[in-house]
Amino acid sequence: MKLTRTRLALRPGYLDCFGHELEQRSGAALVALAEGEPDRSLAKAIELDGQPAWFKGGPLRGRTSVRYGLRRLVGLPLPRMREYRNFLWLGERLFRVPEPLVCGALRRFGLPVYQFLVTRRIADAEPLDSALPRFQPEQRGPLVSELAREVARMHALHFVHHDLFVRNMLVTPPPPGGDDRRLVFIDAWRGGPGYLPRGADYDLACLLLEGAALLTPFEQSLFFREYLAERAVHGAAPDRERLFRAILRRRAALLARIDREPTRWRGPGAPVRDWRPPRD
Repeated sequence: MKLTRTRLALRPGYLDCFGHELEQRSGAALVALAEGEPDRSLAKAIELDGQPAWFKGGPLRGRTSVRYGLRRLVGLPLPRMREYRNFLWLGERLFRVPEPLVCGALRRFGLPVYQFLVTRRIADAEPLDSALPRFQPEQRGPLVSELAREVARMHALHFVHHDLFVRNMLVTPPPPGGDDRRLVFIDAWRGGPGYLPRGADYDLACLLLEGAALLTPFEQSLFFREYLAERAVHGAAPDRERLFRAILRRRAALLARIDREPTRWRGPGAPVRDWRPPRD
């Protein structure tokens, strides 16, 4: 994929974009979106160069702006740029993710004050956490198996999502061409490929934070059977008991953080606190 840089001069500052080559009018439309809602996060359907797209952007204020401005000096990207790169990486390895089109930042006096990502819009998609309660068992089982296999393949390739909550996956109709997978991974900006301080156990703890209530005991057993089997297929089988102990530690830490910051919990009802890994 050809990646180009587009810089549009503003008063004051400039818009710095990376990705597909932009038409001038599309760049101007992105500026209008960034400047039209400068103080709040925005997620909305747009058209980009005549293509249906999805815009996700938000402001960077005060110390956050300064911190990311300093990180740029040592080559660390903004979150939306990191998400763009992660989607490219995952897509090249045949994971189903939104196709990234362009990412960028509005900069003033050298500091980022707004960042955004534009991806190709995915038709007929809904979040997995809202779809699961409506589905019948014969629909849910294949989705759980697919989720287990794809997460296992991701971890075998040393990619950690870092935000692998059930709400951060979409369900679509099966795509054409014989691929029967229905899940799309989104919000992949926190993690990435390589060896990171938080590993596969953290992803699985995130998944089972909401999944403890959304998935039945049978589905949880199915998930771990498929996950461990797929990791073995890729020559990266973890020790089952050690993995389960690590998941419990990570999950306890996530619950403790929710206790300190209750607004972080976005699941239905209260989180399940006495969850234990399946033993069959």
